[in-house]
Amino acid sequence: MFFVFGVSETLVKKAAEKKCSRFAGTYPNKRELTIDEYQQKLAKTRDELFAKMKAQKLSHSLSTPSLARQYAELTKAQEQCRDIEIRYRKPTGAVNPKTKKDVLEWTTYIV
Repeated sequence: MFFVFGVSETLVKKAAEKKCSRFAGTYPNKRELTIDEYQQKLAKTRDELFAKMKAQKLSHSLSTPSLARQYAELTKAQEQCRDIEIRYRKPTGAVNPKTKKDVLEWTTYIV
């Protein structure tokens, strides 16, 4: 199974909305931000997160690398993205002593 990883504008927007507060100050001096102030704060947070966010899973499992490549191209065409790559789970050769299953790691797929 192959997955597309990267940082997209949609992920950054959701993370920024969670992180950004609509209020400024602490209890005695707490006030609600105006719409313009909040939008400026949100835009600044989005820019910071887009620059430093780690790559996350953008797609569900895809059966072939060619499908993953197509998905990556569509993602790039629809919105601003960075660090787009295809990854898959590769066995490391080690066995988990509790579950007796192979330990897997994410590996970048190279064409």
